[in-house]
Amino acid sequence: MIVHFTINFVASESRYFWMYSGAYVRGFLYWVLRRINRILAEELHSNKGLAPFATSPVFKGEDYCVGKIVEGEKYSFTLTTFVEEIGEALKEYLTSVDRIFFAGMLNELEKVEVRYVDEFKGEEVRKFKIKFLTPCYFRIPNLGYRFVPLPIPQLLFRSLARLYEAYVSSLPKEYREWLDGWGIAVSGCNIKTEKILLKRGLWSAGFVGDVSFSIPNDTYNEEFARITSKLLRFGEYSNVGGGRTSGLGMIRVLRVEKR
Repeated sequence: MIVHFTINFVASESRYFWMYSGAYVRGFLYWVLRRINRILAEELHSNKGLAPFATSPVFKGEDYCVGKIVEGEKYSFTLTTFVEEIGEALKEYLTSVDRIFFAGMLNELEKVEVRYVDEFKGEEVRKFKIKFLTPCYFRIPNLGYRFVPLPIPQLLFRSLARLYEAYVSSLPKEYREWLDGWGIAVSGCNIKTEKILLKRGLWSAGFVGDVSFSIPNDTYNEEFARITSKLLRFGEYSNVGGGRTSGLGMIRVLRVEKR
């Protein structure tokens, strides 16, 4: 069961973020978990596998990611957990307080929205368009964890498939083989790269913008098209690629065309 939180707060002071604001959101999550269950927080922090959560940076309005907050103004961020136990613990805490400690200060907690998601619709998609809201990049482990700031379909959907299998359901191994055979192609893009600081001394570069994809006639497979649709919907909660626990790789599916 995926539990998705949208947290709205009012800044108590004006303050610049000295690093990417998604890293502050990640820190906030660990701060809350330490207050609830220190052992769980330490286990999550030391876990070298796929982390069971994703975050967003701080937003003002729907899509505007900010580099500072201003006293008295309203902001929001999101947290998504893939483990119901963690989600319920967060819910219990966030619905019991009226202020949150974020960015080194106590801020008024204006509203918390909680959404439960236990399934993802699998449509028979043919074409789709994704908006990459925050910088996205991929790693290639067998090349010394080389960073790739490009919307390569194999890397994008393999990243989503790993998370989906870890926390939702298994997928046929033939799907990954289909991806590697260019089952999905890029049909157009309007992107740019952005460089962000995740922590002191650690910079990352990723792409943002709109990318159109299609499943060509000669690779079309109904089952794999439905799996692709499920992964797209899942990705709107999980983020994709590297740094997703610090708000990187946020996506929104702008358009889906059925076969």
